[in-house]
Amino acid sequence: MRRAVIVSFTLCSLLLVGVGAASAAGSAPKRVAITPAPAWTADQLSAPAGDNWISNMGNLSGWRYSSLTQITPANVGTLKLAWKINLGTCAAKDQSCGSLEANAVVYDGTYYIQTPKSDVFALNATTGQTLWHWVPTYETGFNVGTGGRQPGVSIADGKVFAPTRDGSVVALDQMLGGLIWKTELLPWKKGGRVSATPMYFNGLLIVGDSGGDSGSPSNSMQALDATTGRHIWAWTIIPAPGQPGSDTWTQAPGTGSSYGGGAMWENAVIDPKLNLAIFGTGNAEPWNSRGPGMNLYSDAIVALNVYTGQLVWGYQTTHHDLWDSDLPNNGVLFDQTYPIQVTKTVNQKYKVRVAYKVRVHGKLVTKHKFVTRTRKKKVTTTVNQTRPATAFVNKYGYTFILDRETGKPLGQEIKETPVPVSTAPDVNSWPTQPIPQGDRVTDDPVATDGSKRNCTDGSQTQTNAYVPFATATAPDGKPYKIGCTYDPYDTTQYVVTPFEEMDWPASSYSPENHTFITCGVSARARGFEQIPKASQVIGANGGYGSAVLGTGDTSTSNFGNFSSLDVTNAKFAWHQKWDAPCYSGSMNTASGLTFIGHLGVGNARDGKGYLAAVDTKTGAELWKSALMSAPVGAAPVTYTVGGKQYVSVAVGGQSHNDVSRPAGLTNPLRLRDDAIYTFVLP
Repeated sequence: MRRAVIVSFTLCSLLLVGVGAASAAGSAPKRVAITPAPAWTADQLSAPAGDNWISNMGNLSGWRYSSLTQITPANVGTLKLAWKINLGTCAAKDQSCGSLEANAVVYDGTYYIQTPKSDVFALNATTGQTLWHWVPTYETGFNVGTGGRQPGVSIADGKVFAPTRDGSVVALDQMLGGLIWKTELLPWKKGGRVSATPMYFNGLLIVGDSGGDSGSPSNSMQALDATTGRHIWAWTIIPAPGQPGSDTWTQAPGTGSSYGGGAMWENAVIDPKLNLAIFGTGNAEPWNSRGPGMNLYSDAIVALNVYTGQLVWGYQTTHHDLWDSDLPNNGVLFDQTYPIQVTKTVNQKYKVRVAYKVRVHGKLVTKHKFVTRTRKKKVTTTVNQTRPATAFVNKYGYTFILDRETGKPLGQEIKETPVPVSTAPDVNSWPTQPIPQGDRVTDDPVATDGSKRNCTDGSQTQTNAYVPFATATAPDGKPYKIGCTYDPYDTTQYVVTPFEEMDWPASSYSPENHTFITCGVSARARGFEQIPKASQVIGANGGYGSAVLGTGDTSTSNFGNFSSLDVTNAKFAWHQKWDAPCYSGSMNTASGLTFIGHLGVGNARDGKGYLAAVDTKTGAELWKSALMSAPVGAAPVTYTVGGKQYVSVAVGGQSHNDVSRPAGLTNPLRLRDDAIYTFVLP
């Protein structure tokens, strides 16, 4: 069950009185009308965001782009704080609060957002006043802990749809915040959770579950009826026997074929013309010693029929993953012109010499003549053709641009590249990996073997004890072996490779510049050592989980990358190397601005984040806000109310790559908050 906490309300038509958190100016509460969202059409959800930010990612294509132009490169430098509030769920303002990384959605002056423990707020979008606050209650035995990354909510048909920490999705009354229905995607008692926003489309909610690394059953993408919460279909990472890809698993993972990982960490993007839901999948489980095979469809970009859940195509980006190199970042959809090889069957005329006999002076004489005949021939030519495309960046910083109708590469070659192979027992490393030949968004060293693999700088990356990997001693008492992406590891030595560099900070797309804009971490690494299969232990959730020996690095040795990649050729329009990780994600406007959050100043150990605006075409910084109360780990949104354009961002830090050390490197204090900062022109 769930309960709605209404701070104070008076129902008169659809009027709601908010008396929650005060606005920045301390004004008295005002009566606010909450307008219920309609059952959006596909055209409404596909259009770029405008006065309202009605979808978590701005639109079904994942653009995080707005058609608004009131704030421009010429006047963005005058932005001022319109309102700032605290939601009141993070009193300690430390790591016990979890990570506030949610995108807001805004409709007709009401602002909806979610907190790490799954609370949902409806706020006045011009003042920040709380209109209603829904607080989840959980079954006895469930421990929400600090919460975790909750990406935000969807709105449609008078409802607010939200994921919850216990593996479920809820629908709330949009005007009052009361619970309408709750549907479990994966039981929390088996490790289930939901880390993505339920995406509304034509009366359906498309949403995936996660939890594989903790040994949950294999994860799935699911469709629910938005009116009732009823299950419509589910597609699971591991194919059933006899289905395409089932032969890529040579043994049942975990305690049966239903345990194999593949968490869905991000929202699907949806193509309403092709009826496709496209998303990235997680890594296989356990991370090592699971038998030979490619393990489809883990670590893959997958396209499903949005109405039936049937697989249309899948493109695996890491074969037999040993390193947690999956696809937690959202993709984007766009149409772009590419040189395409087209094969046609043509009628080809040719001549043949044939013999015939004639009688000359009473004798038969053989003569010859040429006869024209026709045959079918296949001819391949290259033509420029506009194709429906999608782009995803994986954790290693490789950008995959694919035809969303066929799943085939566009704009660059993706080479199936030979990589080091281990012959140690149960490692089963795959001999090749697909490596895109375009620009990498990470700034790691490149392997000297010509493979374009990222490598670890052992003198720069440090263990979590602040010792460089190159000079540190591993937990097994041996030195670390410093390696590159796709280097296998076994039971004899820890191997250090790049790790989780491009995670879920929101990517965006600029239609004017045809650029895919990403935000991530460089110089992040992890030491891996194999657990022998005989020593792996099934966990409480029923599966092995990650089941790997590992040494993490300290986030203070990492730096950031912020890039704009031209999707026509997979080359940089611009690329920036930051002193601190980039973890907010980006949002663009039609006036040529991109807004991006920062974890802090310089190396960000102060933990005082800020919001910045850059020129979308060049990346040049044009404005930055005053320092904020915590690192910015969420993506900004923009909207208008009363003719004014606002830019807003949730500020509360994030735990996955937390560089904040306000009390010194060895002090465990980290900065968190539950603040929202919103800006407007004077």
